[in-house]
Amino acid sequence: MRAYHDFRLFYNQSIHPELLHLEQRRRRLVRLLGLSVFLLLGAVLLQVFIQIFIVSLLLFIPAGLWLSYIAFRIQVYYQEFKPRIVGLVLDFIDNDINFGTFRYEPKGGIPKEKFLASKIFTRADEYLAEDLIKGQVREMPFELCELRVREFSDVRTRLDYVFRGVFLIGDFRRTDMSGGILMLPDAYRKYLSRSERAFHLIGGRRIRSKLLPEFETFFDTYATPNIRIADILSEDLQRGILKFRQHFRESNRAKEIYLSIIDGKVYIALTQDKDLLEPSLFQNTVSFEVVQEFYYEIGMLTAILQEMDVMN
Repeated sequence: MRAYHDFRLFYNQSIHPELLHLEQRRRRLVRLLGLSVFLLLGAVLLQVFIQIFIVSLLLFIPAGLWLSYIAFRIQVYYQEFKPRIVGLVLDFIDNDINFGTFRYEPKGGIPKEKFLASKIFTRADEYLAEDLIKGQVREMPFELCELRVREFSDVRTRLDYVFRGVFLIGDFRRTDMSGGILMLPDAYRKYLSRSERAFHLIGGRRIRSKLLPEFETFFDTYATPNIRIADILSEDLQRGILKFRQHFRESNRAKEIYLSIIDGKVYIALTQDKDLLEPSLFQNTVSFEVVQEFYYEIGMLTAILQEMDVMN
């Protein structure tokens, strides 16, 4: 509750005024766009009525230039919206003494090779990454970004989604860690048979001991023989992941979480059922709930890293 109160206060003081400013820009753009469409329609009707080529040319050249200018203004609005809001949220989060400075790169992303190194997914025929965030939780550096990953279907001539959401990598910075853990949502078991088989090839086997019964209900967990489950996947961490999952179920959201630890690095994949903080030209963008959800997701992911860092 304390964290919610502090964030709500920060939102009211810093984020809400910025959202109002961006909302004013959006409304001006909508009005300009509407006026442009009206003027263009008038030019078309005038040309139909008088049918004089030189007049049409004199009308459509400035109209085309004006529409290009409006399109440019809209593009700038889209490019500036998310970085401004994300930057403010990250400024709030990294004020915590457990965090280093967070950096945001709208065009940055985690390379495909690192994504596949997680062993969570095995294919990525189409790989799109954006909105890279880098930082440090206690002693653990991390990076996360939004991903859209698709693969060619084995039965249909199309691309099917492999993963769409937030992907995070944390580094324990320990050279003595080997082997791994793979945690997959039980509800997605039929789609992840290749991941299970690939993990078996490096010695991974299904485990049930040292796991909470409710955790085992929702997640299939695999580990290599040289991993001590209690040292990495603690009961507190299991409860934290279950709390994360329950939060989205109560919000009626179709989201799942995947996790793996491979050779000293932790990988977390969180599916998204909608884009967060993506502006719409024709909808009001002032929403505490949307900003809060982004804050909550980053906060829960970093909380998982904090728990893991304490255990290691």
